[in-house]
Amino acid sequence: MPYAANNEIAFDKFEGSIKITKEQYLQALEGMQEGLVVSIDGGFKVSPPAQAPTPIPTPEELAQQVLAYRDRLLTNATIRISPLQFAVDLGDESHEDMEKLSAWKQYCVALNRIQVQAGFPQSINWPVEPA
Repeated sequence: MPYAANNEIAFDKFEGSIKITKEQYLQALEGMQEGLVVSIDGGFKVSPPAQAPTPIPTPEELAQQVLAYRDRLLTNATIRISPLQFAVDLGDESHEDMEKLSAWKQYCVALNRIQVQAGFPQSINWPVEPA
């Protein structure tokens, strides 16, 4: 007769094990091969392993994550600014180009100042990306 305990199965009784059916043994064996765990707490179960709670980042780690996100937004903004600035540099800008360029530059300045906001890094008032 097969036996099971928390994440263990065997045909011989072992400490802390309970008796299970052959069908349950096969279910446990198949489940363990797929990364599932065997549990006998509250009855025989084969289920996914318990997820460890996601650790809450320290204020320093959170600031680092926020600034990394900010830098990705600044990189995207720079990609948008470059062709507009090229048009200005070449004297080929339109009124619309100048308005867009100004809006993107203001956006970059606002992004660059997020760490001086009162709630930083837990609460950020992110600037809206220009249309």
